[in-house]
Formats: sequence, structure tokens, C-alpha cells
Amino acid sequence: MKAFVVEQYGKDATLTEKDVTLDQTGNYDLKIKVKGTSLNPLDTKMFFGHVAAAPSTGILQGDVTGTIIEIGESVTSFSVGDHVIAFGGGLGNRSGALADEMLVPEQMAVHRPENLDIATAGCLPVISLTAMEALKERANVQPAMRLYVAGGTGGVGHLVGQLAKHYGCDVTASAANDEKATWLDEHGIRPHRYRDESAEQLLKRLGHDGFDVIIDTVGGDHLQESFILAKERGKIISIATRTTQDLTPMHSKALTLEAVFVALPLLKGKEEEMLRQKKHLAEVAQLVADGVIELVIEEHVPRQVDALNAAYQAFDRQSHFGKVSITT
Repeated sequence: MKAFVVEQYGKDATLTEKDVTLDQTGNYDLKIKVKGTSLNPLDTKMFFGHVAAAPSTGILQGDVTGTIIEIGESVTSFSVGDHVIAFGGGLGNRSGALADEMLVPEQMAVHRPENLDIATAGCLPVISLTAMEALKERANVQPAMRLYVAGGTGGVGHLVGQLAKHYGCDVTASAANDEKATWLDEHGIRPHRYRDESAEQLLKRLGHDGFDVIIDTVGGDHLQESFILAKERGKIISIATRTTQDLTPMHSKALTLEAVFVALPLLKGKEEEMLRQKKHLAEVAQLVADGVIELVIEEHVPRQVDALNAAYQAFDRQSHFGKVSITT
């Protein structure tokens, strides 16, 4: 089969189109004919050698949607011909979706709702699992909870804000420009034009002592702003913690800081956690299919080697409004 392979991860990494052989289908595997996938920060971090979880096969990207063409002998919940969505590889010893076919654990796949298009479905897995872990497992979201999203229109950010609003939270999210601020406002999320209004000014405008939960999708020095925005004994949940920071402000307010690494269950084979992620993905996919949640696709990249290499090189150099889709 055709695949786009990284020969050597690191600053000079490139994708090369090659003919490869997929591993044999395991007892609980689904062999999927890949129709769509998407680019995530985890992919580019592995590509450039910043995260030591890259697939040994050199075939990246865990997001996948497609059609099952073969099932393992112990698979019970899927059949050949089913259309599925999954976060099923692209790290560790599992190949990803930058190939004609991909093996996915049954425990990580869900059926694709009929009215969900391929491009949207291929963008959902990683951001859905990240958002749902942050909200349901870490924040324990409750109605009227005050929640702030740093990076409110990025891949995870634009999803987590809408989901928090759906669950009854009072949501504020950062926006870098008028277009993004307008989109947030149209979706019932209070925009914070952080370049024009400091964290202290925002709290003064809102008239409260801070947010119950901060979900930081940006990382770096934005963590210091999160320390200001959180109320005493509040919680900060970050998906980007590759940074060195002074934690003194966190200590002075008795804050809790938690990191989310969505790939951990798949990397470590934690079946109970994988099944929990499966439920999260099914819920979000249905909400998107029903039109309750909007998935924004910023760019459609063709599955061609030059276009893919350009997308990988450009991804971390710019902020994003939604997702980058790759379809066959």
C-alpha cells in the first residue's frame, strides 16, 4: 500500500511517499480503508522530534475515518463495510493514517453517524477526546461553572468552549482578532480580546474573583495569565505543558494544575481508559452530526507529498482557527 513515511524524526524531517506492508490484523483490530484524517500539534511535535512517542513505522496521524475492510477474529461490535471514526495509531508501535490503510483497536473506534461528512469526521478524534477529558474527567463540569478557554478558536479550543457551553457553563474564551471574537460571540461564548484587555481588566469588567476552571490550549507564558484568571483554589488544565514557568503565583492562590495527554491510554494499552475515550468520541460525533456543535475546518490539504510536507512545516508557525483536514 502507499504511505507517507518519515525516515528520520527531527528538525530536518520530511515525508516520503513509499510502498509499505501493513502489519497483520490483530484479534481486536479493525483494518480501515483510510478516507480522511487531520493534522494535530501532537503529529508535528513527533515529526520534529520534540515528543518521544512517534510511530516506529514512520507513519503519523492518529485521527482517522474510513471503511472497515477486515476485522480481527475477536471483534464483536463492527463488521466489514462499516464506516468508522477513531483515534487509533500514529504513535508508538502503531502506524497512523498517512497511508491507504490503517489498523485500529476496536476499543478506540465508533460508528460514523450517517450525516457526518468525511472531512469533519476525520478532524474529530483527538480534539474530541482531549476536550472531553478536560471537561468531564478533570474539570467535572457543572452548570453555571465559570470556565475560561485560552486559545478559544484553535482545534481543541473551539470545541471545548462549545461543549462547556452545551453542558451549562458560563464560558469565556480568548480571541486574537475580530473574526474570532465574532465567532465566539455567535456561539454563546464571551470573547476576551486579550491583546487589548489584560487578565486583570477582564476580571474587573466581569466583576468576579476569577474562573473556576482554566483550560489552557496554548501553553508557554500563557500559563502566567491563567494564574491571574483562576480564582483561589481554582483549577488549571493544560494540554501544552512543555515549558518552564515560575509557579509562585499558583502557590499563593492554592491552585491545581493538571496536564492532559490524550495519547496515554493508547500508548500504554489502558483498555478501561480507551473504552472511556470511545464513549467520549461517540458523544461528540453525534453532537456534531446533530448540529449542536460546529466543527470549523480552516484548511483542506490534499493527500500529496509536497502538500503534506508544506502543511507540516507551516503548522506550528501560525495560530489556527479550527482544524486542518486531509482527505483522499
